[in-house]
Amino acid sequence: MVRIAVCDDSEFMRSETKKRILNYSVKKDLDYSLDEYDVGEKLVNSGEKYDLIFMDYEFENKGANGIDIAKKIREYDKNSTIVFASSYPSIVFDTFEVGTFRFLTKPIDIDKFNDVMDAFVKTLEEDSVLKIRLDGENHFFKESTISYVEGMGKNCILHFCDGREKMECRETLGAIEARLSSKKFYRCYKSYLINLAQVDSYNHEEVTMSTGEKLLISRLKYKEFNNIYADYLVKAGV
Repeated sequence: MVRIAVCDDSEFMRSETKKRILNYSVKKDLDYSLDEYDVGEKLVNSGEKYDLIFMDYEFENKGANGIDIAKKIREYDKNSTIVFASSYPSIVFDTFEVGTFRFLTKPIDIDKFNDVMDAFVKTLEEDSVLKIRLDGENHFFKESTISYVEGMGKNCILHFCDGREKMECRETLGAIEARLSSKKFYRCYKSYLINLAQVDSYNHEEVTMSTGEKLLISRLKYKEFNNIYADYLVKAGV
């Protein structure tokens, strides 16, 4: 399910955006949930993390502008896709500093709106997905949302970086490791498989993830990890 937020001080614009998302979802069979906010501070204070955010720029003296709100969002969520919708096209270049995905000029053209949705869905399809079967149902998780996987005997626990609750599944850590991208994940300890993109810092004893969690690193693997992580950073262009 795609989690979407619409943040605009205009009730009319929120309603129109919701209608367009609904129409798109019907045509493209997109499963989504949607929350709406009339000021940016409410979005930030909610603490929720979204896959896609439609952000207004000017909130008519009701709070900080959209760029300042986006900066606050980026402090706790670097993965959300932000689309600015504004009647001020001159601010388009200012939105680049907060990693804006697309910019829509109000009034929003429906074809351009659908183009943005198509581009967003394509990014989802290009992101590797881990499939887990739990209680007879298939669950799909983008690799980019997984912080690390913790092994617990014949079971393992998925820990996420997007705010959702951890999830236990009836598979071994080895089985999960075999299905995740080997160039993105690394077994730093016998019971920890970490997402290299979510590493914040590390030393000879532990790795600190972007969530603040600290995980043990095997002393025997430190040198190998150091080389692999350095190689990852170069290829990722960090």
